[in-house]
Amino acid sequence: MRKRIIVIIAVLMLLPIFAGCDIITSILNNEEKYGEIYLPKTVNMTVGDTLSLDLTYAPDDMTVESVSWQSADVAVATVDQSGVVTAVREGTAVITATATTSYGVYSDSSAVTVAAAASSGTEVSEQTGDFVITTDDGVYELSGNLCKITAAGTYTVSGLLDGRILIAADEEEDKVVLVLAGVTVVSSENSPIWATSADSLKIEVKKDTENVIKDTRADKSEDSDDQGEGAVSAKCDLKITGEGTLSVEANYNNGVHTTKDLKIEGSFLTVKAPNNALKGKNSVTIDGGVLSVISTAGDGIKTEDTDVSEKGKQRGTITVNGGETTVYAAGDGIQAAYDFIQNGGALTIYTGSQSAYTAKNAAVDSYKGVKVKNELVINDGNLYIASYDDGLHADYGTELENGEKGVGTITINGGAVTIKVNASSGRFVTGADAVHADNLLTVNGGTVKISSSYEGLEANFINITGGDVTVNASDDGVNAAKKIGLTPAVTVSGGKLDVTMGGGDTDGIDSNGSFTQTGGLIIVRGAPNSNSSMATGLDCDGKASITGGTFIQLGARETVPTTGNGVYTLNYGSTAGGRGGAGGRGGNPFGGREQTSSERFTSGTWTVDGADLSFTVADGYTYYGAVIYSDALQKGASYTVRNGSVSYTAAAS
Repeated sequence: MRKRIIVIIAVLMLLPIFAGCDIITSILNNEEKYGEIYLPKTVNMTVGDTLSLDLTYAPDDMTVESVSWQSADVAVATVDQSGVVTAVREGTAVITATATTSYGVYSDSSAVTVAAAASSGTEVSEQTGDFVITTDDGVYELSGNLCKITAAGTYTVSGLLDGRILIAADEEEDKVVLVLAGVTVVSSENSPIWATSADSLKIEVKKDTENVIKDTRADKSEDSDDQGEGAVSAKCDLKITGEGTLSVEANYNNGVHTTKDLKIEGSFLTVKAPNNALKGKNSVTIDGGVLSVISTAGDGIKTEDTDVSEKGKQRGTITVNGGETTVYAAGDGIQAAYDFIQNGGALTIYTGSQSAYTAKNAAVDSYKGVKVKNELVINDGNLYIASYDDGLHADYGTELENGEKGVGTITINGGAVTIKVNASSGRFVTGADAVHADNLLTVNGGTVKISSSYEGLEANFINITGGDVTVNASDDGVNAAKKIGLTPAVTVSGGKLDVTMGGGDTDGIDSNGSFTQTGGLIIVRGAPNSNSSMATGLDCDGKASITGGTFIQLGARETVPTTGNGVYTLNYGSTAGGRGGAGGRGGNPFGGREQTSSERFTSGTWTVDGADLSFTVADGYTYYGAVIYSDALQKGASYTVRNGSVSYTAAAS
């Protein structure tokens, strides 16, 4: 009794200190245990940064079972379900974590303030000394504010030139090398650097030097043959290389512009322009360097021609082989008149409202990450896209200058692709897809992560032979639609496809033609928190068949596929609401009526005992029933699927 009195007195003495504290209230009222989670109240980031938010909790014996993350403004900052925040553009976004714990469900928020990235407009010191040009093998004239180069050779320039450098050499033979060794060239009359004639122009940015090319002309109002299109302009092949720093600031039209081939091999290069930041009419190739490419009212990187040169070279292709390139574009991040090919390097693209530099009055109507008129191929490298419109897009049927029509295909052979399709208002551009090919979309390897989109993968034909594809979509996750007059088809023979989509009349896989699986792993989810058979994992207008691999579907079934020999089925309360028709679309004729299931799959990781199979359910999501088709099952054997203390058992048939 004496000890109990002492404890009560001690608690009463603490009441003034902890007045209103839920922990003390819980103790006195003998309520359930009380816990709390904590995020840093404020976080400062710059555009392009990523940061893992530090989530802590108390008391120490509280177990955190799951955490969901949400951003109040994805145009400013996004957050994935691991708590990794990506800074998109200037502004403030509130990031909220909601944790399900052994004590209850708790939330906390962090205000993330994003500033413009220093690397995306790096301040480069302008030169103030006298302008100097030297050469051992060239010919030039320096008169007033005009430096005119008239022959092949290597020319080194430094100091301040309030004027321009004009290259007017022999267009058939003269190769000109211009070494920037700490120079600032500013012109309000014409392009600060303009090669009107030469066989080629190579701009070498000397190591440990800072260089500025500034075009202060008024905005372009009409075409003129007397004016260069960019701050750096050329009517010959143009190459930029070196290890120094170069800032190109355009006001008239484009940043770096050539009517021929443009190649970037090196340098720390920042280009900012109202229209196209980088434009090579014949081609653009990025082999190296650290590039910040900014277009405030146009496209980031662009080609124009689609004919074949006299030497048999196809024009219009944009190729990324290496380097680190960040593109901010009001319009398309990359617009290739013919093909786009990525063989390596790191490429990051922000378009439309996702770019911190988009002008409010930008008159553009396309905001895609990468857009091509023919083929889009990713072989290797890292590609990150935050776009207002389609992430990857390939047109079909465009009349090309080589006499052919664009084939409209996208092929992913390797690399790591991450795509977020978002609009600042929280709405998607109508039909905005993460990956859209009018004709054929093929995934042979690599990883593809689609964190948000209207539709995830869309094409007339979708073929997955390998790779690891994760799709989060507000509408259909995978959509095969009739775009080129041929019957659509989805075919999966290998790899992994994991699909989560939003509510409403949406489907994990929606084929307006056939669906065929011969291998690989597919995990598809119907609309969450819904037991309607009109929002399912698979909706197929034609024949649907599974002859190999594993197909896991959460929720009700609208299409019931036929299965081949050796493929068996586990049904954990998933009802069939098919409308009849070809293949396996029979099932119960429930149409779009709601189905009931006592087997409910809630958030967490579910594993199938004895089958080495698992799938996840996102926080806050519930699916009514599940069905598994797999060649890894043994006929007649019982399999238990479990998540913590919840489990369901079914026999393979």
